[in-house]
Amino acid sequence: PSDDVGVVGGNVLTSQRVVDVVLKAFKACAASQGCMNNLTFGDDRFGYYETIAGGAGAGPTWHGRSGVHTHCTNTRITDPEILERRYPVLLRRFGLRKGSGGAGMHKGGDGV
Repeated sequence: PSDDVGVVGGNVLTSQRVVDVVLKAFKACAASQGCMNNLTFGDDRFGYYETIAGGAGAGPTWHGRSGVHTHCTNTRITDPEILERRYPVLLRRFGLRKGSGGAGMHKGGDGV
């Protein structure tokens, strides 16, 4: 981008990946989902911003956790009922993406 354009959201990728690289360097665990998975929408009357949980990487002796925020975010996702009540949206499906954590002796956590 040009020098006079605001940049938004770069930290959500960079911070997650830096932590993943450090954990890999120490052979602590596999990478997480690699992003804080932002969802934004709105118009001139409202705005909505959410980070959506993913999966945590597996370790040498354990499976990764599913549906969790990892590394650099500590937010809690808005309950689906609250989202639908406050915003002009309808959730068709909300749940874990079974098998998205991959295969292996110790599977990564599944994302949302």
